[in-house]
Amino acid sequence: MTSKELRLQRKKICNDMNSLLDAWSPENAEKWQRMDKDQKALETQIQAIEGTAVLATELRNFTAPPQRQPGSEFASPPSHRNASSERLLELRSSEDYRQQFDQYLRSGDHGSLLNEVRTYSPMDEGTGTGGQYLIPIGFQKELEVRLKAFGGMRRNCRIINTATGNTLNWPTMDDTANSGNWLSINSAVSQQNPAFGQVAFTANLCSSQQVLIPVQLMQDSAFDVQQFLTDAFGIRIGRTVNNGYTLGNGSGAPNGIVPSVYGYNSGSNIVTARGDTQSGNTEINSVGVNDLANLIAALDPAYRPGAKFMANQATFDFMRRLKDSLGRPLWEASIAQGVPDRIFGYEYDWNQDMAQIGASAYSLLFGQMDKYVIRDVLGFTMVRYNELYMPNHQVGFQAYLRTDGQLIQPAAFRILQHPLS
Repeated sequence: MTSKELRLQRKKICNDMNSLLDAWSPENAEKWQRMDKDQKALETQIQAIEGTAVLATELRNFTAPPQRQPGSEFASPPSHRNASSERLLELRSSEDYRQQFDQYLRSGDHGSLLNEVRTYSPMDEGTGTGGQYLIPIGFQKELEVRLKAFGGMRRNCRIINTATGNTLNWPTMDDTANSGNWLSINSAVSQQNPAFGQVAFTANLCSSQQVLIPVQLMQDSAFDVQQFLTDAFGIRIGRTVNNGYTLGNGSGAPNGIVPSVYGYNSGSNIVTARGDTQSGNTEINSVGVNDLANLIAALDPAYRPGAKFMANQATFDFMRRLKDSLGRPLWEASIAQGVPDRIFGYEYDWNQDMAQIGASAYSLLFGQMDKYVIRDVLGFTMVRYNELYMPNHQVGFQAYLRTDGQLIQPAAFRILQHPLS
């Protein structure tokens, strides 16, 4: 069954779910839950089908990390790559290279192609570690996809790659308080300069911790070592970095988007929850239609095009039962590929590191997600421990990612907070 057919099937279930809201009863509530489970299963199947196509496209259009210093360029277009860089990209994309990487994982033997790639390592230039370049492009992209799938931040925020971990100063400007003026004949021109600032990106080191695999499994050709490590590294690093991008305090970790938004300008970005008056729930244990409207209204119109909601999945599960004053459901299920579902007319995405609805919680974020920037240094580094765990007949693997996240425009967001009591 194609993704289009699955989307139509899911759309019908979602419409039936919305119709049950008009005659809510214990029996209909149970039926609604069953239908909700079915539509979520279809959504997962749709994402798997369409995600595979997206991954294949990304692998064909892979762009290597830039080789220039941070601040000069964040991308390295093909016209600027030298012959060595092109050769490196070609090697790491080949099927023979992937097979030798599998051999390296199982035995520790680099093989001829992997050894050749090591000769292209920029270690002499002081821009990285040779181990990073042992990772095939396919493995690295699959790992990146798993990081994105784990939480909402890397799916929605802007990501840049730099060739070194030096502090990267991102310039900012605020000219919102200024405007032009009318001039009379022969009058002097006045001057009003904008306020300039900068956001400093560091390079925090995130580790997957060690993953141990028995040698017996390593020697078993039926055991998919690459898939196992991709899953393990993706979950571990994905869980860690998503929490850092969301809630990090900036001390050896990113400055998380939630504290950066609610802490800006004495809490001017905070909207206080009013609750769902239709169901009689309070502002402490619910999110209502007026809360969504107030959150949108509080954001400057310049930032509303392309803005998204972000919250814990439990929050969206609650909001999918909401209707406006005219009885129209706020949740709009999509039937077109590439067009996401919407709530209250805006896209949304889940992030399990966002707080659930509750007293004093910051449960719902709204704004332009590309105003939070994630900085990666080079890419992933992987280490194989050949001897350390051999007394237990095991081989250890570990992945590292140097990354940071910073909010470059706090005015582009508003956040919903529930009262303490």
